[in-house]
Amino acid sequence: MGIVQRQTIRGTAWSYLGALLGFVNIILLSPRIFTTGEIGVVQLLLSFATMLAQFSSLGFTNVINRLFPYFRGTRGRHHGFLGLAVVITLAGFIIALIFLKFYAPHFERVNLERSPLISRYSIYLPALLLVTLLFNLLDNYNKVLYDAVLGTFLREFFFRVLNLGLIVLFWAEIIDFDGYVFWYVVSQGVLLIIIFISLLMRGEISLRLEPGFITPHLRREIILLSLFGILTGISTVTLTTLDKLFINTYLGEAEVGIYSIASYFAVMITLPGRSVSKISIPFLAESWKKNDLEKIDDMYVRSSVSQYAVGLLIFIGLLVNIDNIFRLLPDIYSKSAAVIVLISFGNLVSGSAGVNGVVLSTSPLYRYQTWLMFILIGLFVGTSLIFIPLFGITGAALASMISNIIYSMLGVLLTGTRFGLWPYSMVHLKMTLVALAALAAGYFLPQMPLITDIIVRSLLVTVIYTAGVLFWRLSDDLNGIAESFVERFRRRR
Repeated sequence: MGIVQRQTIRGTAWSYLGALLGFVNIILLSPRIFTTGEIGVVQLLLSFATMLAQFSSLGFTNVINRLFPYFRGTRGRHHGFLGLAVVITLAGFIIALIFLKFYAPHFERVNLERSPLISRYSIYLPALLLVTLLFNLLDNYNKVLYDAVLGTFLREFFFRVLNLGLIVLFWAEIIDFDGYVFWYVVSQGVLLIIIFISLLMRGEISLRLEPGFITPHLRREIILLSLFGILTGISTVTLTTLDKLFINTYLGEAEVGIYSIASYFAVMITLPGRSVSKISIPFLAESWKKNDLEKIDDMYVRSSVSQYAVGLLIFIGLLVNIDNIFRLLPDIYSKSAAVIVLISFGNLVSGSAGVNGVVLSTSPLYRYQTWLMFILIGLFVGTSLIFIPLFGITGAALASMISNIIYSMLGVLLTGTRFGLWPYSMVHLKMTLVALAALAAGYFLPQMPLITDIIVRSLLVTVIYTAGVLFWRLSDDLNGIAESFVERFRRRR
């Protein structure tokens, strides 16, 4: 089993465990322990810090992903790359502080009525921003050193364990809400310390600069990549907030909450793709440096098949359990079934494109990735303005699905026409037929008591689908993983 497979499995496992903890923290516990205002102020601080981090990183994430192979060296120095990254990150942080100095009073005044707690806790924003910036930097640096799992473990799982502990302490009245917010920010800092110590112990921390190594051509590439990285950051922030902004404008904040909870289930389909994309970045960047199209094509096709295989299983699992989902949730959420289905289908099609986005962003055509993001924004705005007034939150989900599919297919067409790289084959059709058979079996199963129904229905679909995929050897990676587990089991016996 190769490094990409191993880290993908581990990263995906931590992501799903983190998603389970997130469900407990966000959906089961927080609404019963905190007031809506307390939940809102924490989410507002976190969202604002994340948004500012996108801009104040000055687009250097793009530089790390694409140009690190040109700096890679021995003894952890990498020709001053980390030192350069820290200097640029701190410069971005200073710019953000200046922005906050002038904007913070207006921000507090505008949000005072809707979120009166924000003026009290906004003092934590600079610290939260700095920790977020430095963690993102070290996580991306660690990723291009071929360790994509640690950051996923810390952010997706370990932080949620810490947060669960804080929620319990608040519930037990050991800490008050002031203490909760303080330790919430400190917990983010703990993640930064852990990843820093890990890099230090491996000898990968060196802040010594080597300005003489950077040629005029390399300097020009760094500047261009950073500029396009800033534009991509703007696009990313816009996309993560637009749907909720439109829903709030047309329908109100209550509908935003319903939509957000429904969207949470659809995100499950994207988790394997996140892990694959994260670990594939350094390998694809290195392959583009060597112009090794054969290796790029192999990773591209494998990622498409694997992500589609896993995504299909999750998608049909959601479909056969759609009634069970709403038996778990309050009645007010029952109208959001279409939201889950539509966003999930969009994520499934997007996932079937594999690491297309990474292929583009690490290629000489990285600029096109930014333009595609702006096309995606235009599509989403246009379709939202049409469908949300007509269909409510279902219209928002429809707009998201259409935009996501068109954006993904444009990326596939671009890599196909420019590089001859195509991810799709008859394998995808065969997987779809196997999934339809499993879906039919799960759909026509008689309804049982809730927990029993979820377990039996999910197991039936999983066994039929997995057996079909493995029997017809539709995915080399999945068959390889299954065979390695069987071999380990035999050895232990």
